[in-house]
Amino acid sequence: MLQHRDSLLGQKRSTIACAFTLIAAMFGATQMANAGPAVDQLSDCLVKSTTAADKTTVLQWTYAALSVHPDLKAFSNVSAEQKDQLDQKLAQVLQRIIIDQCSAQTKNVIQTEGLQAVGQSFQQLGQNAGEEIVKDPAVKQQLQGTLRYIDLNKVAMTFLTPGVLGKLGVLGGQ
Repeated sequence: MLQHRDSLLGQKRSTIACAFTLIAAMFGATQMANAGPAVDQLSDCLVKSTTAADKTTVLQWTYAALSVHPDLKAFSNVSAEQKDQLDQKLAQVLQRIIIDQCSAQTKNVIQTEGLQAVGQSFQQLGQNAGEEIVKDPAVKQQLQGTLRYIDLNKVAMTFLTPGVLGKLGVLGGQ
């Protein structure tokens, strides 16, 4: 049962990481599956070139950007001035990274795969930021708090059938 709980937490972490890939969509990402080696190289450069302060800026900007959604607006009090400051900070981070630190890789992506492929490279950066967020103890605690209200027995009975458990090596002496 604990393994199953850990699995559910892993799925929640993946969901949060996926939310951060929305940033990539705003920069023109279209298809991650068709990413070529140039996109992979730029992705690696972006991740390696991003400082802790940069990641904080990306995290804060993402929160502010998502907070304008009508369903989320009531949960945030980010002012217009703060949003503008975050826009400026994120622009500085992005410009520094893609122009100063990863210019060769960015140029290669544009030349080999097109301008829209630059956005694909940001998917890895978004995933990386999402993974780091869920490492925070307060975030972990909030994610685990939700599990108090999930009937894990019902989930297990629904999805962990003998066939599935056998494939996982749980049944049959494996």
